[in-house]
Amino acid sequence: MPLDNSYKIFFERRFQKILDGLPEDIRGAFQAKMSYFQGNPNHPSLNTKTLTVSSKRLKELGVDQIYEFYINRKDYRCIFYVIHDTKEIIIAYIGNHTQVKNKF
Repeated sequence: MPLDNSYKIFFERRFQKILDGLPEDIRGAFQAKMSYFQGNPNHPSLNTKTLTVSSKRLKELGVDQIYEFYINRKDYRCIFYVIHDTKEIIIAYIGNHTQVKNKF
């Protein structure tokens, strides 16, 4: 199911703490990318793609899909969850490539 700007965007409870722990340039880049994301979750500069995770993991999280988009070209990515029935996007995590890979 394609994502569009009709989805409501929420932030996971722990997200702000993760964001606060990042370097200032990454926080700034995240804010800029969120402007694109809010208008179009598939904006070309985000390079949004689905993460492949087990159905067991999706069920544990209570979501339909997990996606990522690039924060910067080098390393950082933002992970978000999607629930299609209620048209919700949950911004969940920011980390570098290794951190994201280890999380899922």
